[in-house]
Amino acid sequence: MAGSGRGGPGDRDPHRPGSAAGRRRWRRLLVPWTVAWVLFGGAASGQVVEFRAGSGGLARADEVVRSVLARGDYVVLTADRVLSPGEVIDGDVIVLGATLRVEGTIRGDLVGVQSDIFARPGGEVGGTVVVLGGGFYGSTLARLARRPVSAAVYGYTYETTRGGGYAIVAPGGRVSLRPAGLYGLLLPEYDRVNALTIPLGLDFDRGGMSALPDAELRLRIRSAREMLDGALRLRWRTGRHAVSLAGGRTVRTNDGWINGDVDNSLYSFIGAVDTRNYYDADFVAAGIELGFGSNALWNAGLTLGWERARPLANEDPFSLFEVRAGGFQPNAPALAADAASLKLAGGVATERADGPGLTVQAELEIADDAVAGDLTFALLGGGFRLRLPTVGRQALVIEGRGQASLDDDAPPQRWRSLGGWGSLPTLVPTGQSGDRMWWTAATYQIPLSDRLGRLPSPFLWVQYGAGNAWTAGSRPSTVHDLGLGLTFGPLALALYTAPSDEFKTVFTVGFDPRH
Repeated sequence: MAGSGRGGPGDRDPHRPGSAAGRRRWRRLLVPWTVAWVLFGGAASGQVVEFRAGSGGLARADEVVRSVLARGDYVVLTADRVLSPGEVIDGDVIVLGATLRVEGTIRGDLVGVQSDIFARPGGEVGGTVVVLGGGFYGSTLARLARRPVSAAVYGYTYETTRGGGYAIVAPGGRVSLRPAGLYGLLLPEYDRVNALTIPLGLDFDRGGMSALPDAELRLRIRSAREMLDGALRLRWRTGRHAVSLAGGRTVRTNDGWINGDVDNSLYSFIGAVDTRNYYDADFVAAGIELGFGSNALWNAGLTLGWERARPLANEDPFSLFEVRAGGFQPNAPALAADAASLKLAGGVATERADGPGLTVQAELEIADDAVAGDLTFALLGGGFRLRLPTVGRQALVIEGRGQASLDDDAPPQRWRSLGGWGSLPTLVPTGQSGDRMWWTAATYQIPLSDRLGRLPSPFLWVQYGAGNAWTAGSRPSTVHDLGLGLTFGPLALALYTAPSDEFKTVFTVGFDPRH
């Protein structure tokens, strides 16, 4: 009708979205784009990614990134993405500032920079997962060809380049002097010899100036002994190889393998359970570190060192509670003497996360007073951990530690201890010590469910452990432990009994690092 504000169908512009022809035209344009977005949403596979190396990164992570970029067959994801079941990416994947949930298959390596990566049940990654900031959360039902490489705390970033691509920026690209930890304050520690230790730190990063070393300065305030000690470490690094120099005064222990620093501090402060012996030492050391391999990571090292040891005693054995009657055990006194020694070390670690995994480390230390110092000894020590998947997600873990004296008796500052949560729970902490020691444990793990949020899967475990520590001419009986426990997240509850000690039984709560 003439004069109408609304024209008939024949009056519409076929290029307008509102017309039938327009709708068909827009559908023809939108459908392919929608399908492409669903399949490849956030992917920028045509984008070029470069790597800006720095001296402060993780060498193994840098190697994987360089390999991915050298192959050039990668997809870049810059928006959140779900790789659905049945979807396959044949090459490598780089995730930049996004969240990726892997339910399908990635046949190559997977690199996440400031990103969260979830390996969901049924998901598969045929290469190496590298986390450069953000996090990796893997289901035990996902399949990973290798154990993930985590460099989340190193400070990797990414940025857009002028050409429209991206650059992964490793830490240490610039020379910097910065406080370590939180404004120079590191995690405090607590033990029966020093009471509260407050560590302070300052780090120097050489940036791109290869002639300079990276440097770490550490100062420690020892409250019970009312003193300040510290050490300086210089490290020249190229790839996975390094040359280092270190010196200072500090408190040393040979029993750090039993529990970590944080765990041991909590046990000491809360329950008067300190699984370490300590001694005071002035030291100077020069070393060479070498690293090789990809699927199997090999390492070797040589250290030439001098040490002046001094004995320490329990200074302020305060604790909130006493798990055992009498509280802390006495600290074993070191022999006041100088030692000049040569150390040779080497080891290998496999990386498969869904198959058998093996870690082996060995060390030989030799000292001769005819060359320098006051002491002569030769010690061979080491450890291993073997993980064997069995039925479904269950696994058997076998591990051990040991040390043997090859010549004269070694001084107390080279003794190793057993006892307490982390080694033999039915034995009093440091209840056995000596320059000769062996310990082994076999643990069968039974997962109960998939992950609880960001916590690992809770699981039941059954463990048999045995060990002995002694000096020449005074070998005690071997201790045998049987344990049944439940681990959920960082915590573990366990009941242990000792068939070798009239079935003495203890109930324990802790953060056992081996579970």
